[in-house]
Amino acid sequence: MNFIDKIIKLCTINADIIDSKSEYFQKAIVFNFYSFISIILLLVFGVINIIQGDFVLFSILAALFIATSVNLLIFRKKTNYISASSTYVILISLFLLWILYTGIINNQGLIFYAFFPVVAIQILGKKRGNFSSLIFFILSGIAILLPTILESLYMFSLANQILFVLLYFLCFTLINVYANLMEIKIAEFNIEILKAKHETQVKEEFISKISHQIRTPLNNLVVVTNIVNDSNLDEKQRDLIDTIQASTNNLVNVVNNIAEISNVDLLQSKDYNQNFNLETTIKNTINLFSNEDSDDILFPLYISEDINFQLFGDPVKIKQVYLNLIENILKKTKSGKKSIGINIQKLSDSNEIVEILFNISTNDFEQISEITRIQNTEKTKKGRNAAIVKLLEINIANRIIESLGGAVEFDLTPEKFELKFIIKFKKGEQIISKEDRIKDSLLPEIEPEDKISLKDANILLVEDNLINQKIVLLSLKKSVKSVDVANNGKEALDKFGSARYDLILMDIQMPIMNGIVTTKKIRSIEKSTNTHTPIIAITANALLGDKEECLAAGMDDYISKPFQIETLITKMEQQLT
Repeated sequence: MNFIDKIIKLCTINADIIDSKSEYFQKAIVFNFYSFISIILLLVFGVINIIQGDFVLFSILAALFIATSVNLLIFRKKTNYISASSTYVILISLFLLWILYTGIINNQGLIFYAFFPVVAIQILGKKRGNFSSLIFFILSGIAILLPTILESLYMFSLANQILFVLLYFLCFTLINVYANLMEIKIAEFNIEILKAKHETQVKEEFISKISHQIRTPLNNLVVVTNIVNDSNLDEKQRDLIDTIQASTNNLVNVVNNIAEISNVDLLQSKDYNQNFNLETTIKNTINLFSNEDSDDILFPLYISEDINFQLFGDPVKIKQVYLNLIENILKKTKSGKKSIGINIQKLSDSNEIVEILFNISTNDFEQISEITRIQNTEKTKKGRNAAIVKLLEINIANRIIESLGGAVEFDLTPEKFELKFIIKFKKGEQIISKEDRIKDSLLPEIEPEDKISLKDANILLVEDNLINQKIVLLSLKKSVKSVDVANNGKEALDKFGSARYDLILMDIQMPIMNGIVTTKKIRSIEKSTNTHTPIIAITANALLGDKEECLAAGMDDYISKPFQIETLITKMEQQLT
């Protein structure tokens, strides 16, 4: 069993360099197996021929040995399966035809020629394998069935000629039947996977809806209870209110646990492809962390100067990636001053497509020893990366990067932690007025606007639920003088266009126009006026990725229901100052 395991391990080595979902994954394993077997056989027969003094055949075997080995090594490095598999079949075909046409093969060796379709179809697939098998049968059939054409050909007996034809077409038929059955089974398996994914998605959407529906009235209960608790109550009434508060807090914990265990698929979110400035997108994302101990967090940023054009893609997803990465890397770094370097370079460029390398690094990482342990224990690259992604809690970023065609890779030394990924974009419009790019220096501080107190601020509340409107207005009554209300995103845009607001409280799930789309439209309007109105998401959406989606859309902060009114007021004051 140990010997078999070693053979399997040898044939599947570096299998993780090809996506397991790819049609070439299993073929790559078969290709590895046949390549190793061919190399071993060529080596053995080469030694036998050199002992027997047949240096001509030895030279041919040696050349084929080298060519097969080099082809295998190139495949392992560049993973171009189509090229490698075609090269292998061509090499083997030429060798078999050469020994056939030179008369080296005899009646006993002829039987092996009948198995060529098995190898060809397994490695090349049905279409290319069948074509190769047909060509090989014609070329070998001339030598076997019509040996009088060339004097050097071996004269096969009629029985062996008939046996060759029958065996060849038997192998050809059986391997095609097997390939068809495998295609049917794989198709059935894929259908089952899709059904399972759909069922999981339905369950997760149900959890999401239940969570949202519970959070909204629960938030109202929390806020009203707190307001009543602050009023004049006798001892018995206060005891009853305290009981309600304790029960409410327990229910809040239950709902929060639902949010933690649920994992709604981010890949179902809609794409918002557009032309965008990569540098501006990254800087705006980093600026979201500027209020969080900004004196202790440094973000050295370098973007190569040859990225002097806009990219066409989804800037929201790029923001989501960086929000998730930076937030969780900060959690894993040492206390005190922290530095997270961001390096973005262009790898390749064509008329339409550009390949961008994104790199995030820090010298303050705390869990280097844990990652080192993972690297030493996990056998495959895919397993190592999956374990590190789980350790860093960057599942959101990893899934988005994979949905964009990239893959997260890690580079670790005792002094430095580095994460990188590559994404391809379509090239957008040329950037005419290009800022001086920051090279290994800190981001410039944004000049603070005039401070305004919360009491004097003009607030816009965007909320479709009338009860929720009353609860928020009641909660803010003592702290804010002026609060306008919009029932949906469209009303919010109309009000935003006709009045100036110091801060916007934005619900997410609303009819006509939701909070995400509304925020993006507001930010688009502000580009032409060079202004910025703080937007805080107040939402019952509290599942994995909801916060990142809100911030990536352009919101400045996020609070999930149920919340304490003091927390909301603190966030509002932070945004105004």
